[in-house]
Amino acid sequence: MTEGHEPELSIDDQAMLWVLEGQKDPESLAQAMRWCAESPEHRAAYDRVEAALIRLDPAGKSLRSNEMAGQTGRSDQRLWKLAVAASVIGLLVISLLGFKKEAGQPQGQREVAVGGGRVQDDPLVLSTKRGEVRKVTLADGSMVTLDSDSRLLVWMRSDRRNLELDHGRVHFEVAHDRSRPFTVMADGGSTTALGTVFDVERRAQCKVNVVLFEGKVAVTPPCQPQRGDGPVVKRYLEPGERLRYSPPAAQEIPAVPEPAPANEGQWVTGVKSYNDETVGSILAEVNLYSQAQLVADTPGIANMRVSADLHIRNPQNVAKHLARSLGLTVEFQGNDKIILKK
Repeated sequence: MTEGHEPELSIDDQAMLWVLEGQKDPESLAQAMRWCAESPEHRAAYDRVEAALIRLDPAGKSLRSNEMAGQTGRSDQRLWKLAVAASVIGLLVISLLGFKKEAGQPQGQREVAVGGGRVQDDPLVLSTKRGEVRKVTLADGSMVTLDSDSRLLVWMRSDRRNLELDHGRVHFEVAHDRSRPFTVMADGGSTTALGTVFDVERRAQCKVNVVLFEGKVAVTPPCQPQRGDGPVVKRYLEPGERLRYSPPAAQEIPAVPEPAPANEGQWVTGVKSYNDETVGSILAEVNLYSQAQLVADTPGIANMRVSADLHIRNPQNVAKHLARSLGLTVEFQGNDKIILKK
């Protein structure tokens, strides 16, 4: 059982305190994630509170920044945290009442999504920090796994399910519902699926990758100019295929489906199998998960090739494994750099 807040508090109150504390330091965030892992109810409550704070971000920032100076005792800190929680909960109640009043008016009517009380124009926002991988069940039963440093916006509507990947990578396991298409947007392009398992990745402007594992998807390219002379070209993927898009100025030929590497999607588990891969490519992926960056000392080392099963979220272990396999040494420079050297 995670050491944390008083058990007499409700799960929602505990979630509020964990969210507030997790925004202050990494150790508290790690404790919060352990609390979330104890039960689905903890995870759901944490997601609700975090999404609500993001929607009310100006108020949330103001509340979080007004910590009372000089009060270092446990009781004083607890009273302050509960006061902040009560204030934010009050704002949420007022906000939801406002939505209900607005929904009763003929014009500007809003649609409330089932499960979560989110309105049509107000998305659920899911995000992860560097090194965090997070799995969330959406209101329709679909499951999304957010990779390190990712941000996903979700709109659940009665006739469709719209999502937008702001940045990062997400693994989608889509609940079957033919009456509501499931569409993921990224840089103006879209991936539409029904009962499908796929990844969408966006790490830079107009650089989008789509990988299909099960089912079928229709993909439109990102960053395309508006055209009035015809429909947008769609590409259809079969399981085991991927599409890779680059900025229009850099992409010499239109993207076409190609076989996906066998290790695509393994990032979800944290252990990835590399077959004759360059050290540089491996380091680039490992560096997505840690503040401590892995660096090849020379281009020659970066171009070395290796086959291995690696724990990509643990840069120290990756460095030691590569060093043993390739006859290299490992040099640690402080807490933020690990260098592979001859």
